[in-house]
Amino acid sequence: MKYLNSRLSAAMWARVLLLWLMLTIGALVVGVVAIGLGQFIQGNIRTELSSQQISFSPADQMADAEKAIPGMVENAGQPLTTGNQAQIYSKLMALHVQEAAEGAGYTDATYATLGGIVNQLKAAVKTIDPKDQTAIDAAQAKVTAASNLRNTMLTASTLRGNLLSAYGWDNVANGVTAAGSAILVLAAVFLVLFIYEWRHGHLPPTEA
Repeated sequence: MKYLNSRLSAAMWARVLLLWLMLTIGALVVGVVAIGLGQFIQGNIRTELSSQQISFSPADQMADAEKAIPGMVENAGQPLTTGNQAQIYSKLMALHVQEAAEGAGYTDATYATLGGIVNQLKAAVKTIDPKDQTAIDAAQAKVTAASNLRNTMLTASTLRGNLLSAYGWDNVANGVTAAGSAILVLAAVFLVLFIYEWRHGHLPPTEA
């Protein structure tokens, strides 16, 4: 391979140095920006979570079903401030909604399916003898209970969506920060190569 032993011209050698220098500067800028962006996103998310003033219950106040949720015991008594904690708390809310549905006699019911159930209960009220106030009150109580459960599910679904969104963005921020750190390492490699090429040269320049 004769070309490996050929000498670089002074102009070509200068271009090689410039290339390593530009790669170093470019990687340094991108790395710093990425880390800054990641920390900015994460800071906003965690500030917003902290402002909600949500805390996990102490371990001795948790039910067995709550303790069975991964991460619940480890975060017992702590304020909710991170994306991972938000994911854990969203699972806790899902458990509470499930328990509420089971307690109301609507196991496996969802916000959508409860809409049909509420309509059926309302229709049933209209079929009761207007003179039978006791039956009407009992039927209306079922409508109210099902409607309240449906509203609870809607609220819980919205809150869980917000918590899971915070979890997702918090992890995106972690990824961006990690990528920025990796790019800074790459910038250091480019800098070493630039210094080596500047001091020694992969191939010597031609003599003037």
